[in-house]
Amino acid sequence: MSTGSSARVIRAPGRLVVNPTQAFDGGTFPFDGVDVGRVNACALANDGTSVQVETEDLGEVVDVLEGNQKWVFACFVRGWDADAIRLFQPDGYSVGAVSQHAMFEAPGQSVTNSSALGRAVSLVFVPDDPVNVPALLIYRAIPEWTPGSEFAFQRKSELGLPITFQCVRDTSGRYLQMGRLVDLTL
Repeated sequence: MSTGSSARVIRAPGRLVVNPTQAFDGGTFPFDGVDVGRVNACALANDGTSVQVETEDLGEVVDVLEGNQKWVFACFVRGWDADAIRLFQPDGYSVGAVSQHAMFEAPGQSVTNSSALGRAVSLVFVPDDPVNVPALLIYRAIPEWTPGSEFAFQRKSELGLPITFQCVRDTSGRYLQMGRLVDLTL
């Protein structure tokens, strides 16, 4: 094991690719997927919870039961990317009649309490430095606007797409892989 060093601190800017189909080992970016652009403020969270088992007489913890798996990935897609809007929010996506640029409309065509699995995508975060920085592959992710987020139409803030992905198991039972890009397997 190596000792701690400030040289090992990682800042991980990168790009987001949707529905890649080409192997990362020897493939070329965007791996036959759709490059939706630069992202920042990326974070992967495990919202699963374990269960503490306590003794009845003292109330002390004597065991911990493995928790459930609830993975969530959030990021900020920089700019107004037409592919990102089309792939992540297809129910509200359209193209402007005059400008031919992406538009989003709310409410879209989705129906409250209906399944969102039809919007699921596979997703890979490709760091700018894939040799030294881990990449992230999510096998099946349901995108949604990040709850409580804002679209900043102001000089001091960057306009972009705040997206959260709820990770669900794919048909092989997988959620995600994280590691060097060349080691990830579709």
